[in-house]
Amino acid sequence: MCAALVQHRIAHVFATDGVVLRCDGVQVESARALKGLAHDDADALAAELSKVKASAIAVYPERAGKGVEGRLARLEHVYGLRGALLAPRFALYVPTHEIQLSDRERQALAYVTRALFRGAREPNVASFPASLRRVERVEVMVMLSQHGEPRLWRSARGTSIARALLTAARVARERWREREQAMGGPLAQRLGELDVEVSLLSEDGVLLDTQRVFVDRAITQQHGVGFDHRTAWHYVLPDDVAKNKQGPFGALSQQLEAQGLPLSTLQAPDTRVYRFVSFPLGQSKAPFPPTASPDSR
Repeated sequence: MCAALVQHRIAHVFATDGVVLRCDGVQVESARALKGLAHDDADALAAELSKVKASAIAVYPERAGKGVEGRLARLEHVYGLRGALLAPRFALYVPTHEIQLSDRERQALAYVTRALFRGAREPNVASFPASLRRVERVEVMVMLSQHGEPRLWRSARGTSIARALLTAARVARERWREREQAMGGPLAQRLGELDVEVSLLSEDGVLLDTQRVFVDRAITQQHGVGFDHRTAWHYVLPDDVAKNKQGPFGALSQQLEAQGLPLSTLQAPDTRVYRFVSFPLGQSKAPFPPTASPDSR
């Protein structure tokens, strides 16, 4: 636990009742001094933490509480705060900068993505608006869907939304080409029947306990679940987790099996299990009425 705090550069924590944190180099104070904790205003709480230069707030999971404290204790996603570390006896959250895009930027993002799928030349990163070039670690997903049903999606991690988008679109286009026959023909021909969506997959907490009971509790209806293993990462989207009759742990286990990995991979030192939320960034609806085609991802 202490190693994880150091890794996340957590130096100053406000802790609620029931949370016990004792780590060298980490200053811990009572969260009772935080006025915004009992109110349903995460922005005010984040501003309060920033004002006192605190790195994070730690709450006791499932502890009864009102306002933001209750939501954090129920392990919900709270806008303006990001889960950092999640364990059965504490959940650590940090203030986060939420990406804000204008309608024009969202429309442009969707337009560029559709153009890339059509075969257009990749634009220079410098041609994107500053908000999309801002340097930060992000994961962007592009999805092609028909009749509201996903046909193909791919994501990429990068140092800006623009860079991650270009990579994700390139990988998705190549994946379609590999499965062209099953997908009903070349992407350029089918594109007019497909919706194009761009989303941000925002990490919301690393799970320090990967037993079924805790995984099922930590992955709420707002969350997807994923894991990093060695140099690769795999995930299950929130909608697919919600549809899985075996629950979040079942969805995670099935993803492991799909990658040819044993369940014991969850306990491996080079595996990191995390949850995430998906934020829509832009959408381009299909310009032409879709026709019947094989349903294949």
